Amino acid sequence: MTLPFISPKYKLSQHEKLALVEGLSIMLSAAIPITEALESIAEDAANKNAKTIIEGVSAEISGGKSLADAMSSFPDSFDPVLTNIIRSGEASGKLDKVLAQVAANLKSNIETADNIKSALFYPVLVIITLTAVSVYMFAFALPRIATVFADLAIELPAYSAFVIKSSLFFQKYFLYIVSILIILILVSIRLLTITRIRRVFFSLLTRVPNIRTLIKFMDLSRFTNTTALLLNAGLPIIEALDISKNVVVSPKLRDDIEFLKESITQGTSLSEGMKSRAASFPSLLRRVVGVGEETGNLDKSLADISGHYEKKFTDIIRNLTVLLEPILLVLIGIVVGVVLISIIAPIYQLIGQINPQ
Repeated sequence: MTLPFISPKYKLSQHEKLALVEGLSIMLSAAIPITEALESIAEDAANKNAKTIIEGVSAEISGGKSLADAMSSFPDSFDPVLTNIIRSGEASGKLDKVLAQVAANLKSNIETADNIKSALFYPVLVIITLTAVSVYMFAFALPRIATVFADLAIELPAYSAFVIKSSLFFQKYFLYIVSILIILILVSIRLLTITRIRRVFFSLLTRVPNIRTLIKFMDLSRFTNTTALLLNAGLPIIEALDISKNVVVSPKLRDDIEFLKESITQGTSLSEGMKSRAASFPSLLRRVVGVGEETGNLDKSLADISGHYEKKFTDIIRNLTVLLEPILLVLIGIVVGVVLISIIAPIYQLIGQINPQ
């Protein structure tokens, strides 16, 4: 079947995905056929590319595919976690309920992302402003002042001479410096796609105390939440672990989740397997998982502990931004102070030469 044209660079945003999943859940609960539901959602879509993707999913279903298989045709928009959850919902005949749970999870993820963006907005704004002001001063403002000082034949103090000469160097090689920085950024991004280099990078990153804790809580929240969703949708624990290991950032935790999967195939419980990897799975998580296994509510236990780790993750983000704000303000003061002193000192020196009294 020929699919409608879709921009290869476009994928559904989290908000667009939420609108699709939530709309499907509501309309399927009202016994509306899935193709009609998709047509209605596509009609209401504000974005043209989003509308085309939804119509593409509808076309695939009309051609005989299931919803999960139809979504798999658009891997940039629908990840394996979502498609596997939906596939389990279709197999169990509870697709509308499964979609409602997915929608609730998407809402929670969007809310968390919005909170993080709000917390980071001010520090990022300050950093961008500081960078822009520094580039302007060293590439444009200070070189002009240097010309004035050169015309007046003023003997500059050592620190003023250093700042002025640095600005002249920056102005002369501005394009080269910017080009080198862009190349270094692009090369770094490319290198991080190599598994071995990415492992070394994250190994170094996790040695920074606050960053290590931040990544740990983020990964534990993602792992437990994804596993809970998959188990609740009816997937066996082995398949759930195999999928959920791909949502974590830390290579070590990914390897330890693979170890859990192998341990369970040999007859070990999930909580017992976690005890063998205590560095990756905290005591609180192991105990909660153990209780969940005993009561038969492992999915609920994992969902509850996921909320706990998500809160810890967002709290660390807020604390870091609160700590970062005064540091950035001091940094701005230092940069501005150095530039002002380097300019004012020669001016006072010139005034002293004109009027020694």
